[in-house]
Amino acid sequence: MSGIDAVRKIVETEGQARRIIDEAKVRSQQIISQASQEAEMLRQEALSSAQKQREKILRMAKEKAEAEARQSDVETEQLLKNYRKLAEARRDDAVSKALELVLSG
Repeated sequence: MSGIDAVRKIVETEGQARRIIDEAKVRSQQIISQASQEAEMLRQEALSSAQKQREKILRMAKEKAEAEARQSDVETEQLLKNYRKLAEARRDDAVSKALELVLSG
């Protein structure tokens, strides 16, 4: 191999090396871009999932509070009925005793 052939071979090899490096740079940029897109997609999915979970927890808490409020209303109504019955029974008893006193006196 002559000196010119050797220089030509070196120049050719350097050119191939530059192309390989350029292709590697492009490919690495593609990988970085794809990884960034995937990371953003995963972040969005995580945010969406967290939002859905938050909404579910809030909905369940609201439903529980409403159920407890309805139960409290039912219990309160029952207490009021019981107090009314007790008041009516005491009133009837008082009227009966008053009549007894008036009629026996």
